[in-house]
Amino acid sequence: MLFSILIHDEPNSAALRDQHRAAHLAYLEAFDDRTLFAGPFVTDDESADLGSLRLIDLPDRAAAEKHVADEPYVTGGAQKRWEIHRWKASIPTTWRDCPRKEGNIQAMFYGIDHPGGMAKRTEHRAAHEAYLNGHADTVMVRGPLLNDAGTDSIGSVLLLDLPDLEAGRALFENEPFYKAGIYKDVKLHRWRFGRVLDRFKV
Repeated sequence: MLFSILIHDEPNSAALRDQHRAAHLAYLEAFDDRTLFAGPFVTDDESADLGSLRLIDLPDRAAAEKHVADEPYVTGGAQKRWEIHRWKASIPTTWRDCPRKEGNIQAMFYGIDHPGGMAKRTEHRAAHEAYLNGHADTVMVRGPLLNDAGTDSIGSVLLLDLPDLEAGRALFENEPFYKAGIYKDVKLHRWRFGRVLDRFKV
């Protein structure tokens, strides 16, 4: 079962991150075979970490919650808030084989729908799919966030490979779900591959 796990850093937690980084990296490495993508999202200038996103295959929600609870950044106090959602991969790439260009940056789009967004998603899905398929060399991975039953989409996660963050903003200005006002809450941040998972060679 796939999960999206978004974990937020506490304010001024850089020192705690440094203190627990080795344990965190070892923890990530232990889940290497289950991890599709993992890494921190950061400020636009990459001067500070804001949190972490991982897309991961785990048996059930209890396992996902335990995965977060045992994370060294969480047990060490650097991270105290998180969002766990079931997730569906719309394209089958992982950090091992995703499209990526030398010199590009990566970015994370994380959008939560307005209540009742499924009707609008259905209305605009064909245009949404066609638009993103037309940017296949930019989209490393994408897919909807799901409710706990896995029956309805409640948001979207995309990881992008871009010349710069402005290119990501421009991409979403014309993205059909975004233009239709489906999302009530949107995060678009620079993102980077987690250190133990950045073995993909361009």
